[in-house]
Amino acid sequence: MKKPKSQSSHASSVIASLPFLAIMTCVLNAQAAENFKLRQSPVGSFGGDIATPADNPGFFGTASLTQITIEGIKGPTGEALTKSSGVTGVPLGILVTAFAPTPLNAIKVSVADGAVSLTQDQSQLNLAGGYLTESKYADGRIAFVANVPFVKQSRTVVLTLPNATFSPDSPSLSAANRGLINAGLQANAKAASDKATGDAEGMGDTELSAVWIRHTDRLKVAAGVSVFVPTGKYAVARDTALQANPGFGDFYTIRPGVAFTYNLNPSQAHQDWDAGVTVAGRVSYGMNRVNKDTQYKSGNFVYSEAAIVKVSGNWAAGMNVFSTQQVTDDTYSGTDATKIINGRYKTLGGGPFISYKIPGQDAGLNFQMNNNFQGRNAINVKSYQLRLIKAF
Repeated sequence: MKKPKSQSSHASSVIASLPFLAIMTCVLNAQAAENFKLRQSPVGSFGGDIATPADNPGFFGTASLTQITIEGIKGPTGEALTKSSGVTGVPLGILVTAFAPTPLNAIKVSVADGAVSLTQDQSQLNLAGGYLTESKYADGRIAFVANVPFVKQSRTVVLTLPNATFSPDSPSLSAANRGLINAGLQANAKAASDKATGDAEGMGDTELSAVWIRHTDRLKVAAGVSVFVPTGKYAVARDTALQANPGFGDFYTIRPGVAFTYNLNPSQAHQDWDAGVTVAGRVSYGMNRVNKDTQYKSGNFVYSEAAIVKVSGNWAAGMNVFSTQQVTDDTYSGTDATKIINGRYKTLGGGPFISYKIPGQDAGLNFQMNNNFQGRNAINVKSYQLRLIKAF
């Protein structure tokens, strides 16, 4: 039996819901900021759903399953991050307690920065739900959305340090003793690597959003604000050791923003290139508070994204590009001067997506691939995401 037109059109509105009812939604808790990450997803959020014009009032829900691989950390110049051994110019006895020649404290050693190899596999389930008002305000409706992530992480860190260089004023050492010193240095590097390697899982930080949405002819505009609440599982010791943490710590992030979509040519049957083509864009500004767990405040950031999609029947295909750029410096009120990251967080990425409107169901699917192809003081991410959008 054929569904009534009003009911079948509701499926289209469901597919349109996520980017605009949850316009500020972060689908992945990743990305200089504290430990090279921000409360801004390092993957894009636009999908084929941007091409659907309808927005039906009422309750809605979405589920997003994301699989990502972090392939390292970009340093201040965009190259792989290097890390100081922390032993430049300090007495060797602090480094290798097992080695005890008579003039121990007179022996000083310098070690060049070492390479940091970080890989992390992460699976994340985001459950979001909300309500779009039936009443209109300034010719637009208001959506209220809650987005809760559940994260499972597995991280491997390897710190590789070069052999030590001894100060000219150090006492003469035999080759065997120098070898012992370097063995102790490498043992310390391995211990640091082992400490940072491990698994973590649990609830992430919740995002609460309020978004005003107005749709006129081919244009849709949405403006709103999100607040990230520190509900995620978080341990200071894990963060200090560069270990995985589902949450970001005890602080809030406020992120206002605006987005739009514009349908170039609604007629899919038309032969022109723009038939069934929709373009979209958005920009938001994130403001971080001080992390009470660490006394660290990540700088504020600007997020921007653009996308284009072409629709044919129940299918849609397109691609997006996005950028996150920190615009203020980090600050730190604690006593550890090494905490401050030298430089601001920056990442640039993009990728294709494909969407499908499920016939006869108030639901749609969106599959998306993204890759961070440039970054500074930020994690480097590849991701695959499957998103289900379903009306209640």
